[in-house]
Amino acid sequence: MRIVAEVKNFDLLANKKIYGWIVNIDKISCYYDTLHTLEEVEKIVEVAHQNNQKVYVNARRIIHEQDIDIVINLVKKLETLNVDYYFYGDLAFFEIADTLGIASKLIYQVNTYMTNSLDISVMLEENKSVVVSTEISFEELKKVVNSLQEELYVHVFGYYPIFHSRRELISNYLIYRKMPVDLNHNFDVVEELRESHYPIEQNENGMVVYIDGAYVLTTELQELNRINQDLIGVVLSKNIYLDDYTKVLDLYVSNGYNEYDEVIKSLNIMTTKGLLYEQSKLLKKEGGMVCE
Repeated sequence: MRIVAEVKNFDLLANKKIYGWIVNIDKISCYYDTLHTLEEVEKIVEVAHQNNQKVYVNARRIIHEQDIDIVINLVKKLETLNVDYYFYGDLAFFEIADTLGIASKLIYQVNTYMTNSLDISVMLEENKSVVVSTEISFEELKKVVNSLQEELYVHVFGYYPIFHSRRELISNYLIYRKMPVDLNHNFDVVEELRESHYPIEQNENGMVVYIDGAYVLTTELQELNRINQDLIGVVLSKNIYLDDYTKVLDLYVSNGYNEYDEVIKSLNIMTTKGLLYEQSKLLKKEGGMVCE
C-alpha cells in the first residue's frame, strides 16, 4: 500500500519510500501539529518531486466569508509552487478550486460522511479521490473498497478529530473557573459515563476534540490490499513524538504485515481500533440511517 504522511520534520523527507507528503499551512489547514511557511513548502516540493513523490496540502479549514479572498490568494501562490493535491472538507474550498480550474487536484476528506459506496461514488465524480470514513467497521470498510475499484484513501495511523467548534471553549472554561488562560498545555476531557481521555486543543481554528488514541490499521492492511490494490494509506503525526512517528513511517512502508502489531505495541503510543470491530450507526441502509 502506498503511504502519504505529514511532514513533521524535514529529516523525514529522506524516506524515499513514502508516496507523498502532507504540508500544513496557516490560514488554510486544520488538525495539525506542525505548520509550514510557503518557503518551506517550496523546498518540500523540490525534494519530493526529485524523489518522484507527491505533495498534498492540508486545506481542511472551515472557510468563512472573511476568509475567502485570503484562501484564494493563498491557493494561487501554492499553485506556483506546483503542489500536487489538496485534502479538503469544506465545499467552499471546492468552489474556490473549481473557479481556479484545479478541481482535479481535490481529495474530499470528512471523517464521518464517507461511510458507503454510493456517497463516495458521487464525490468521485467531482474530485480526484475521497478519504473513506474511519467511523465504520472493518466489514463495512472492506465492502466499500471492494465495490469501488478506484484510487481511494484510508486512514491507517494517527489521531483524527471527532468534534470541532469555532467557539473558544477551553478559554471560556478557564475564565469561568477563574483560572489563568494558558493554552500551552496538553489538555484532555473525560466524559461522565466513559473512562477514555480525549485530547483537546484550542487555536485560531477553534476547539477540537480528538479520538482517544492513535487509530491504527495493522494486519488489516493485507486483506484490504488484496481487495483493492489502488488504496493509499494516510499517516498523521498529531500527538506523536518524532522518534515514534519515524518508526511508524518505516513500519508502514515496509509492508511487513506480520510485524505491524508487535512494532506498534513496542512504541510509547496509545492506540485504538475505533469502530473497526463495532457496528457503525452511520451506514446508510434502506433509505435511512441504521439506528440501534
